[in-house]
Amino acid sequence: MHRAEEDYLKLIYELQVEANKPLIKNFEIKDAFGYTDQSVNDMIKRLSDKKLVHFEPYKGVNLTKKGIEAAVKLVRAHRIWEVFLTRHLHYPWHKVHDEAEKLEHASSEHMIEEMYRFLGKPETCSHGNPIPKLDGQVIVIKDQMLFDMNPDDQFILERATDDPYLLRLLDELKLGLGDKLSIIEKDQYNEFMKILVKGKNVVITFPSAKKLFGRNIK
Repeated sequence: MHRAEEDYLKLIYELQVEANKPLIKNFEIKDAFGYTDQSVNDMIKRLSDKKLVHFEPYKGVNLTKKGIEAAVKLVRAHRIWEVFLTRHLHYPWHKVHDEAEKLEHASSEHMIEEMYRFLGKPETCSHGNPIPKLDGQVIVIKDQMLFDMNPDDQFILERATDDPYLLRLLDELKLGLGDKLSIIEKDQYNEFMKILVKGKNVVITFPSAKKLFGRNIK
């Protein structure tokens, strides 16, 4: 399987299985990767021909049983490598994705499982995303999106999409997992949220707010 195909499987896994959505629209894949409609359509057809995804015209795409099994191995290896790199080599969380992306393709399943035990069988990666179980047990994420919060809501940040630009922004704002956020303003016209964290007001754009997850504790 080509690396580009593997990247599609991982993304569809995150959008479909972890978020418990039956079908994923092509535009969701396009927005996540920044690719053209044509390139996404071509890849979906290729994956469909390999029986890794099922495509319903005008409805969306989802992983087949074969596709889920392949995606679980890829996502698991990627997130275990992220834990190792951040915990033991002190990689910043906005740089760890690219390194894990390379290492996941060069590691045997045996090595991944040895590393998993060495790390103490972590449940989540450095960004708060769950590490899939090897036995195929599906982990459904039931958290909430920061974007869905409203003024006066109190929010605990527990997970972030593995997006280097977003993670670098969080570092600049000194925002991390476990921080408590107070929603001050939600400007629909200008598409940003004003948030109070650690006594300081910060601004988060709507696209970034859609990639941050946690719990409303109001």
